[in-house]
Amino acid sequence: MNIRTLLPIMKKYEVCPKCGSTTIGNGEGGIVVEDNFYIRTCKCGFKITVDGNGRKINS
Repeated sequence: MNIRTLLPIMKKYEVCPKCGSTTIGNGEGGIVVEDNFYIRTCKCGFKITVDGNGRKINS
């Protein structure tokens, strides 16, 4: 994924919109970045996948 596309997405999902958590790792949440998508998960069950064009694939 292009860094110019990735940075605004990461900023948007830095704080979990469901519970407000900012913690990543140790079972608290996670981030996966691949060529064509970005996934943000949270301990509360929130999960979002965003494609390389910035569109939500699921929420």
